[in-house]
Amino acid sequence: MGESCRLVRWLLLLIWQEGAGLSGCTPQNAATTANSSQSKGVYAEITDDAGRTVTLKEKPQRVVVLSTSILNFVAAVDGDVAGRATVKSEDASIADKYKDVPEVGPVYNVSAEKVMELKPDLVIASAKQHQKLIPILEQNHIPVIALKSKSYDDVKHNMEIIGQVYGKEEAAKAKISEMDTEIAAIVDKLPQEKKRIAIIYATPSAVSVQLPNSIAGNVADILHFENVASAVQQDAKGAEKVPYSMEALVEQNPDIIFFTSMGQKDKIEKRLQEDVKSNPAWGTLRAVQEGQVYVLPENYFLLNPGLDYPKAIAYMAKLVYPEVYK
Repeated sequence: MGESCRLVRWLLLLIWQEGAGLSGCTPQNAATTANSSQSKGVYAEITDDAGRTVTLKEKPQRVVVLSTSILNFVAAVDGDVAGRATVKSEDASIADKYKDVPEVGPVYNVSAEKVMELKPDLVIASAKQHQKLIPILEQNHIPVIALKSKSYDDVKHNMEIIGQVYGKEEAAKAKISEMDTEIAAIVDKLPQEKKRIAIIYATPSAVSVQLPNSIAGNVADILHFENVASAVQQDAKGAEKVPYSMEALVEQNPDIIFFTSMGQKDKIEKRLQEDVKSNPAWGTLRAVQEGQVYVLPENYFLLNPGLDYPKAIAYMAKLVYPEVYK
């Protein structure tokens, strides 16, 4: 956590240098359904997260999985795969049984040719990352199930579908129950007070505030934190973030500020440093004055945490209440 707090340290130090006198840093079910329908002479009919009904005439024997997070769902039911996306060792780990499985390219640049060479009878893809690839595979008569994994409800829904694909519904239910139990144990220990939070997403070129539809926003919702940006959720119509307004942040004056960022840290730090220098209003914020400013790791809060959702929830809870979650 010391590494993640580096950004916060210079932020608070800079505000102090600007005259603020501050120091220190404290560290539903988804709409998709899947039904085995022997009466129709098919193995399963699945409506995926792209709104497409995928009919599987027989139980798939050669499944190709195009993202690491989805592969982890498959691993949870001990499913077999004929191919998988390439995984960089520094990005994620995979179960030993999948290490020698043929690769089809990195998740953001999957090779359609390599996928088709494996002659799959089912491809499980990301609804967001593989939008252009899905039609190509379908044109070649390859069934594709597209999944999204933004919210915890999405994660549970994905687990259900993977269980149905492999005919291991009970194993999938057991995994969901395990996650539910872990999360309930975290939430049950929360103090009764209501924390008001803001989640700021920083890139080298812009700063925005994340809404409840984002991963970090969903985690905060599960922990019953009040996201000060929730008021714009209705107008945003499903958006994950909206442009950042210093005036609105000062007006809302949250108890806690979380930062999420992806990209080159030096450029992001430069952007935030410029914001602080140009706007002394930072020093008026309660969260800054009380050292309640934290940087969230991208692997849990920007990338898809998947089955690690309980870990993401525990991480945020421990930042806010370190004395409770030791």
